[in-house]
Amino acid sequence: MSPIITGLLLAIAIPIFVMTMSGRVGVLLAMKKEGRLDNIPLRIKRLVFFGLGQRRMVDPEEFTPGLMHVLIFAAFLVLQVRTLMMFAMGFSTGALELFTDLSHPFWLENAGLGMLYRVYLLVKDVVAALALVGCGYYVWTRWKVKPDRMSQSWEAYLILGFISGLMVSEFLFGGSHMVAANAAAQVPVGATQVPAAPSALVWWEPFTSLTGLLMMPLGATAAHVLGVAGFWIHLVIVLAFLNFLPIGKHFHIITGLPNVFFQRTHSTGKLSTPNLEKEEFGAATVTDLTWKQGLDLYSCTECGRCQTHCPTYITGKPLTHKAVNQDLKHWLWDHEQWVEEGYGPNHVKEGLPEIVGSALKSETVWACTSCGWCEQACPVFIENVPRLIDMRRYQVQVKADFPPEIQRVFEGIERQGNPWGLGQDRRDEWAEDLALPTWGDDGGPYEYLFFVGCAGSYDDKQKKVSRSLVKIMREAGVSFATLSKQEMCNGDSARRMGNEYLYQTMAKTNVESWNSMGVKAVITQCPHCFNTIKNEYPEFGGEYRVINHTELINELLREKRIKLSAVMNTKLTYHDPCYLGRHNGVYDAPREVLKAIPGLEVVEMQRSKREGFCCGAGGGRMWMEEHIGTRINHNRLNEAALTLKHAEDPTTPFPDAADKKKPGQVGDYKEKGGTGIVAVACPFCSTMLGDAVNDTGREENIKVKDITELVADAMETRGGPAGGVTPGATLSAKPE
Repeated sequence: MSPIITGLLLAIAIPIFVMTMSGRVGVLLAMKKEGRLDNIPLRIKRLVFFGLGQRRMVDPEEFTPGLMHVLIFAAFLVLQVRTLMMFAMGFSTGALELFTDLSHPFWLENAGLGMLYRVYLLVKDVVAALALVGCGYYVWTRWKVKPDRMSQSWEAYLILGFISGLMVSEFLFGGSHMVAANAAAQVPVGATQVPAAPSALVWWEPFTSLTGLLMMPLGATAAHVLGVAGFWIHLVIVLAFLNFLPIGKHFHIITGLPNVFFQRTHSTGKLSTPNLEKEEFGAATVTDLTWKQGLDLYSCTECGRCQTHCPTYITGKPLTHKAVNQDLKHWLWDHEQWVEEGYGPNHVKEGLPEIVGSALKSETVWACTSCGWCEQACPVFIENVPRLIDMRRYQVQVKADFPPEIQRVFEGIERQGNPWGLGQDRRDEWAEDLALPTWGDDGGPYEYLFFVGCAGSYDDKQKKVSRSLVKIMREAGVSFATLSKQEMCNGDSARRMGNEYLYQTMAKTNVESWNSMGVKAVITQCPHCFNTIKNEYPEFGGEYRVINHTELINELLREKRIKLSAVMNTKLTYHDPCYLGRHNGVYDAPREVLKAIPGLEVVEMQRSKREGFCCGAGGGRMWMEEHIGTRINHNRLNEAALTLKHAEDPTTPFPDAADKKKPGQVGDYKEKGGTGIVAVACPFCSTMLGDAVNDTGREENIKVKDITELVADAMETRGGPAGGVTPGATLSAKPE
């Protein structure tokens, strides 16, 4: 083609790209270091599965748009090779002849390579055509459907135009050569030329040859002009696209795969542990964020999947993780020199502005419930929650700037070992008539430490759950003991509200005490206790087998150590606790337990399992007031009421929870709903949903019960069924 023009294009585009990228990389280098090179085999496996394999793109709630993205992604991968060929053609006539003429002597002499090249051309042709289908789908979606999660912008249409242009220009370029080859083949009889291509479709380039057939009526000259135009348009689009990537949301094309590779390899419920002795008190400025957190910002695709089941977004709170990512990213880009040099405004060596107040508002940082949906939904594994917790840590430990209502929570944990601040000497009152063994008594050793938790010890409603669990464990012959008055809070709420010092104090004290007692296994009835002890205590030397009460009960049922016989003729829907389900993957055990209860009809809410909707209490929000938007627990309870009503009367309208135009509208249901039970497996969820029942006036229709209570009511005991109910009796589901 033209080495001069090709070289000129590269000479202009590459330096601009390098200059832009140097600023982007410089920012990452200025941010805090973090080790992300552990467990390389697992990282490679996840890169292949989630990065190259695009597994999260085709999650059920977004399958069709995800599939369209997979088509476009596949075309990008395959056409990169073709693009390199075209640059080679731009520099070399020999390369042009080689890659466009399959009757070239090289291919004739190397038949195996010739067949391999034909297979590549076939794959290239098919994925390019499918990419055009994907682009058409996205144009239609943005233009007509306008999903709530997608932000309308000119950039999206420009990028779709770029992608479509690459595919069409490739077809025009290839088609023009087929027209030329066909014209050359039309020679007098007896000529020595060998036809390069027939005037019909060829199997190795079906769509390119179809383009060539459509171009034939134009004549060889016009087709040649279109082909040359297609060639240069292709190269120009590639280089323009390359330089546009680092300044827009499609930067993820460059950073997405690395971000997938560097994802954390542990549970999403585990937070990092800062070194307080080195004065790591959280994130004050952007350089207190780690380079991985910076890479997260670069990798945000603005797809909005993080919003579809986000409790703060659905209920009108001042937090969407997409917006947080964009606000922080654009602040970084607008102040690259500040960040790289550590300067403040006017280049005064005063340090960078604090994140809260410059890039984000305080209410945004405190709105998150840490439910984890955003991280579960993100195709490129952006870690949103830890970044916000780091900001809270600074606000609490350095600035003492936090919602005033949580001050009493900190004081209660610090002084009395529980967030209510109730007397430590009252911690075992719930079991004063049960004669429970205390760990360390002469009756040991014990298999399990039953960590009752603060709610299980002090909350009147949760005390019943604690007693029910004791009844079940005693019936099954489980060897357990409690810490009685010596038990203290595990520190979960303190950590997620930013008081890392208080959390570490509690964690270290508990671990030291438990290790000295020889504790090896722990039973919890609170998912927050479960998550903290299982995932976060090991960093302090607390290596225990931790089992949630629903897992324990399911295990006892499987081993036939307990038997459920009382019939519950009622409908029930189960609410997944975020810290049991999404953060730790415990979805099946609670459901298997419920299905084992005779007569119980279990109906699922639309937002369940991995798509479960938060009750609003996580991330320390249990202890904070909710003033903005609608209440999260009301939205969830509304869905539960609608689910029970729909189970009673299928004609009741049941909108799609993931509606493209209005996600979460199942939580807008305002009627009383059907009669039944909302089963929970978390004291926070029990409190929040119980309050929602009272707030919405549904006391006559719905009651909130922990799974443990239901099992205890249905269980036979050595002295007869629990509560004096005879085997096979029917238990009423109507609230008392």
